[in-house]
Amino acid sequence: MASAIKFVEVQGLSPIIRNMATYSTSLVANAFLYKARQSGVQISHMKLQKMVFFMHAWSLASIGASYVNERPEAWPYGPVFDTLYHELKSFGSRNIDAYLMQMNSETGERQALVPVFSDSAFWGLLEQVWNRYSSFSALQLSALTHEAGGPWDQARQTCAGWLPDEAVRDYYRPQIPHVN
Repeated sequence: MASAIKFVEVQGLSPIIRNMATYSTSLVANAFLYKARQSGVQISHMKLQKMVFFMHAWSLASIGASYVNERPEAWPYGPVFDTLYHELKSFGSRNIDAYLMQMNSETGERQALVPVFSDSAFWGLLEQVWNRYSSFSALQLSALTHEAGGPWDQARQTCAGWLPDEAVRDYYRPQIPHVN
């Protein structure tokens, strides 16, 4: 990743969910790419998809709402955020070596954007997800999202196009530390 890149922090744009900020998959992905770079960890498209999925799942399970403003779809090979897939498909199975660029609505420039660092709840949960899953390979993370009876499995069995938030929340709630 280029060392000259400067992140621009942006506020979440959705006040709909209990005044909680939600972020695009690109912003959440950039937060994980930032964390990966800090940690010296390489991250592929598949691994990044799964990390964003676990951020979605853990936020639903721990606070009842998602920080990710897109629902994962039930694709044949696992849960996928469609927007993120199209942004990253050019990487194939290679490690991602660049941040995702988005239009900064304040400046009109394409920049690498991340959630505001002052959103301590977001960054705290991201840290927990990172600590739990970053050591897993993309294939190991994929296997975790394919568990029998899990939300992806349920969605595939019922031919649902996406993973319902309630199914994700209920499945992951018992797996998260400090959540009853």
